[in-house]
Amino acid sequence: MAAGGSGPPGGPYFTVDLHLHTSRGSADSNLSLKDLVARAAQIGIGAVCITEHDNAWDLRELVAIAADSGVIFIRGMEVTTEMGHIGVFGLTEYVGGIYKLRELRKVVDRLGGIMVANHPFRYKLDPRFSFINHDDEAIDPSRPETAAKLEIFEVCDAVETLNGACSEEENQFALKVARHLGLAEVAGSDSHSANSVGCVTTLLPHPVANERELIEAIKAHKSCAGRGLLTGAVAPFEIPA
Repeated sequence: MAAGGSGPPGGPYFTVDLHLHTSRGSADSNLSLKDLVARAAQIGIGAVCITEHDNAWDLRELVAIAADSGVIFIRGMEVTTEMGHIGVFGLTEYVGGIYKLRELRKVVDRLGGIMVANHPFRYKLDPRFSFINHDDEAIDPSRPETAAKLEIFEVCDAVETLNGACSEEENQFALKVARHLGLAEVAGSDSHSANSVGCVTTLLPHPVANERELIEAIKAHKSCAGRGLLTGAVAPFEIPA
């Protein structure tokens, strides 16, 4: 959906890529700002959130970019914590100590922001990668109710139930956990290159014009995860029957 909020390719939804990284702000990305702006305009997405690793863009610069491109650009940050990567909105700059999840929660609450558990099960369902888990065991993919007890979900407001760089199994499991807990559901491409921008998107029933409106929409559980923007057939992400 274009920034105006009506018409194809988003159909009835306002589409937001909630999670991506540029080469300017994230060392592991090869997505230039120029290519991002061009790609966002090309695919007709409603809004793009630039969520660099542990740093935030100047809001004035993003406003200028949006004015020139016709696409809404929103500032976020992906904070590295001891419990995993957290997508944060409402944070204007990195604050010392927020690598601790509970401290991050305090800071975000003071700012009226929101926290998203990004790709919470990446590699965690595969026994071959069990060494990255705290208990050295893979999470049982048949037990979402057990995974729902992880501390990260006690602290976050939403779950990234659809991540463009995760496996289908990981995404489906994240969706099951989010629904078990009743947490808000969002999606992000986790793009580090132009072609994957918008491959999955957060779907909203109405346009948002800025970071604050996005925060309020997610807090109100008006978001869901979806895909199909790049093929012109946007649809919510669901658990197979």
